[in-house]
Amino acid sequence: MLKSGSHYEVLVIGTGFSGLCAAIKLLDRGIKDFVVVDKANEIGGTWQANRYPGAACDIPSHLYCFSFAPNPNWSHVYARQPEILAYMHHVVERFELSRHIHLGIEVIKTAFDEEKGLWRISLADGGEMTARFIINGMGGLHRPKLPDIPGRDRFTGVSMHTALWDSDYDVAGKRIAVVGSAASAIQLVPQVAQSAAHVDVYQRTPNYIAPRNDRAYRDWEKRLFAAWPFTMQLLRAAFFWRLDLFLYPVVKSRRFRARGARQIRRYIRAVVRDHSMHRALTPDYELGCKRILISDDFFPALNRDNVHLLTSGIEEINASGMKDGEGIQRDYDLIVYATGFDIQEQFFSLDASGRNGLKLSDAWKQGVEAYRGVMLAGFPNYFMSTGPNTGVGTTSVIYMIERTTNWIMQAIDHARKTNSCLDVAPQAQRAYNDRIAEELDHTVWASGCDSWYRSPSGRIETLYPGSATMFARELRAPDYSELEQSQMP
Repeated sequence: MLKSGSHYEVLVIGTGFSGLCAAIKLLDRGIKDFVVVDKANEIGGTWQANRYPGAACDIPSHLYCFSFAPNPNWSHVYARQPEILAYMHHVVERFELSRHIHLGIEVIKTAFDEEKGLWRISLADGGEMTARFIINGMGGLHRPKLPDIPGRDRFTGVSMHTALWDSDYDVAGKRIAVVGSAASAIQLVPQVAQSAAHVDVYQRTPNYIAPRNDRAYRDWEKRLFAAWPFTMQLLRAAFFWRLDLFLYPVVKSRRFRARGARQIRRYIRAVVRDHSMHRALTPDYELGCKRILISDDFFPALNRDNVHLLTSGIEEINASGMKDGEGIQRDYDLIVYATGFDIQEQFFSLDASGRNGLKLSDAWKQGVEAYRGVMLAGFPNYFMSTGPNTGVGTTSVIYMIERTTNWIMQAIDHARKTNSCLDVAPQAQRAYNDRIAEELDHTVWASGCDSWYRSPSGRIETLYPGSATMFARELRAPDYSELEQSQMP
């Protein structure tokens, strides 16, 4: 039971992969005076929230797990949501994290107490606590984004976002509208189409969707992984280098992008039987400007008689269904919003105040940025696992989390050893962000399409301009000449 008024050396926010990684690394250092809190009633973060049919990872399983906790029993090359969540529960048990985890606890405000060198934390239930260090592992995929469509609240049937899926709802025999055609939609549609009476997919913008080439691992492979763990390390390394060496040129080279786009166009023509859909499914922007998706069954699902792709937009939602951009009314039992997450909102979801009462919202008024994605000037001893510009487009987010967490742990070690508060020199933060902004201008993400990678101002605030290898080098160790130290009171 978390007691109001408690003090901890470290507060970790979130029980997704970021929070679990931080907890394990704290224990590795012998730091036991910490607490991990989560507003949800179950661990898992993104993988606890996203339970829609077909939810799966688009990174190979053996790369989408902690390097220090490999899993020989992944069922497929690309893991499904239930076994990813099961893996996370296994990690909690293996590393004995339960005693540190408190669920149903939402942090709503943090304020730095300069006199005591501590963070004062306010909770949604009215409780309070203090901590010397904060590690924000809240992640970016926890605030569902709903589209601004007239009449959305008038629908009298069932509606849900993919991240708020009602597992008790039976889709069999139902008429379903899926709003969106990106990552969650291409996983959901093939699954619900198997039993639904009809599925309409409302696509605003086509996506580049490459074949996943998924398969089940054979029993002898799992036995091999369990008996000889180094084989898992070799496979993990193969996946890592394949992504880093073959995807990064897409980020930087128009020639590579053009070649990849041609291959995907051939894939569409080979799989989708209705030739009239080929143009509608082909993006007019450069490959990689938006997230590249992978699926083995979305295009085949469009061949089904009960699945229709609609591209004329949505004029309004009404009591019985929706009217498209051509004025055609269609009635539904269920409307699914496969419309992603509000990345901007997640950056500002925590009311944080640093030195001299500096509000996070004011610090980021001109744009969301951080120092190496992990610290923010004016917020001493406050760290982010997946902060601004830490998304590496060529690797697993867990690989990235391990890199940022190792950097954070080194910084905490130093602050504890020197009995100090660590802050970022503003000029170091400015220099870092000026550098990566210039580098981002030479990536595909700056090529002109409208994507969630970019803020409303047009600034790319989520992605790092280099490869996974470059990111690892960037986060190898803190440069204390770029940090400011002040003694603890």
